[in-house]
Amino acid sequence: MRHTLFSAVRTTLISGLLALSLPALANTNELYVASGLQTHQAHFQQALKKAQQRYAAQLPAAVADNLMRQTSERFEPDRMHARAAATLQVNLNDSELDQALSFYRSDLGQRVVAAETRATSPAEVSAMQNGVPLMQASAERKAVIDRLASQLPALDLGEEVSMALASMATQSANQMLGGLFQIPDGLATQQRGALRAQMEPNLPQTLLYVYRDLDDNQLKSYAEWSESESGRAFFKAANAAAHDALNP
Repeated sequence: MRHTLFSAVRTTLISGLLALSLPALANTNELYVASGLQTHQAHFQQALKKAQQRYAAQLPAAVADNLMRQTSERFEPDRMHARAAATLQVNLNDSELDQALSFYRSDLGQRVVAAETRATSPAEVSAMQNGVPLMQASAERKAVIDRLASQLPALDLGEEVSMALASMATQSANQMLGGLFQIPDGLATQQRGALRAQMEPNLPQTLLYVYRDLDDNQLKSYAEWSESESGRAFFKAANAAAHDALNP
């Protein structure tokens, strides 16, 4: 009787916890899609495949095979999604989650996502490798872009992607070299500052190009949301989600 009662209580508690967590998880997954994070991840997977093909053509077969196996395991799409969604859920409270969803469901939010996901598409990334077209803008628009640049985790995300790929290449090379020669594990990380210094001066022009289809009022509204408590909370959580997705 006592065992039956204990089992019933335990089942009730577990059911209650599931009832509380499932809506939050559903909202987190919806935000993952609505904010464009899912599309960015798909674009990352496409870029990863291109990098793997490039390595296969340039490296000795054994090294290339080892690198492709490791990157495929580390960046497996479903696991990346699960890690990112879990981090979003942990780092956003219910109010912040609801406010972020409200923004990204709005017309402005959808326009922002369209601009940002276009920027990370393989075709656009390839085009921007030759340099971002010089964008003419008023002093007021440039000032709004500067406000956005101070809030968006663009540089952090660029670093995370670059460092994750570079560290995987280092680890793969070390495994193949064995004890004959070791590349310091922190070598890629040491380049983080140099990478940021290279990207930072170009950030305003890059953002002017990315958000070129937003008019001045829309851009200003986005900057205002990015500076709000809910906007800052979302970008902080999104940055953490990207880090955890790339670094299991």
